[in-house]
Amino acid sequence: MLLSTVILGWIGILLFAIMAVTFIKLFQHNELGFLHILMALMYAMWLPLPAVLNQQINKDVLQAGMIFGVTYLIMMIVTMTFQAGHIVYITRNGKNSVEEHNNHMMETLSNPFELLANIFKSLWALFLTIAFWQSNNFLMAGLMLLFSLIGFYFLIDRSLVKRIKFLEKFKPNPYLFNVETLCFFLILMVYTSGQL
Repeated sequence: MLLSTVILGWIGILLFAIMAVTFIKLFQHNELGFLHILMALMYAMWLPLPAVLNQQINKDVLQAGMIFGVTYLIMMIVTMTFQAGHIVYITRNGKNSVEEHNNHMMETLSNPFELLANIFKSLWALFLTIAFWQSNNFLMAGLMLLFSLIGFYFLIDRSLVKRIKFLEKFKPNPYLFNVETLCFFLILMVYTSGQL
């Protein structure tokens, strides 16, 4: 299972790179639905990773973390698929006439779903931090700790109606969150590949 997970994981990284290179062209041609399907496939490629990390690190604490990791990935696959369908429907049926409905759908359904998914990813990263620490892999523990702290931003800032003054300086940036996701999985893939 390790080899197939490594292959699938790197395919996920490759899909991210393809999306990064073709984003402007897809955006110009209004193919954001296709972009979201690619993102769903990317997350699907990483689906075996929590189970393999659980096997490789072999710490009891990571069994609970694995549940958060798998749940996070499934939630991201589901939300990207729903967003793709919604975007394609809106685009095909006259985007300008339903702009308010489109914004409402994304703000009330998609954003809270992704918010919770990212909190789950941060919890998974926290369990990875503990497991790596117990395995005396302090570099990986430190890196995972950084990713687990991002969950506090999602929990505290993104879910409150009135933003906290200190966090108002940090504007939500989807590009930054996508780079954070890439870095998270790139680090995990490098670690997993090193286990071969």
